[in-house]
Amino acid sequence: MFPSRKKIQKHLPKSFRKFKNVRVILDATEFFTQAPRNYEQQGNLYSSYKNHCTCKVLVGITPSGAISFISNVYEGSISDKDIFKKSGILNKLNESDLVMVDRGFNIRDLLLKKGADIVIPPFLGDRANLTPQEEAQTRTIAKLRIHVERVIERMKKFKILKKLSH
Repeated sequence: MFPSRKKIQKHLPKSFRKFKNVRVILDATEFFTQAPRNYEQQGNLYSSYKNHCTCKVLVGITPSGAISFISNVYEGSISDKDIFKKSGILNKLNESDLVMVDRGFNIRDLLLKKGADIVIPPFLGDRANLTPQEEAQTRTIAKLRIHVERVIERMKKFKILKKLSH
């Protein structure tokens, strides 16, 4: 299900010319779940982002928009970095691969050990504004990352994960 770099290059959209080594675009998504009676389990499922009990899944797509990775389901309290580590996707990546992510994924250190790297929008840090170049880079990355968000939206709308579990 996780295509080779050669196959991805063959179908690489023109919009990815600046990021031709992008192997996967990742995002995590959460699904609401009932709160368990056990308070410890409630704490593990509780997502401070959603203020509700959730389950979390890591989703990866190719630059051409095909779903190439879906992790196991984890408790909603798991961080993006931890779900990345536990999902096993790092084992599927090769040297010089690029992984496109949102700001919540602080995974550069893990990728660099593998010889891969990250494409992530610039951070403000303690500055008030991004530079014009950083603003342009943020817009470019956002235009490319929107596809993984659309895939996740369709997964939720058509209840794809629910159908897979039955």
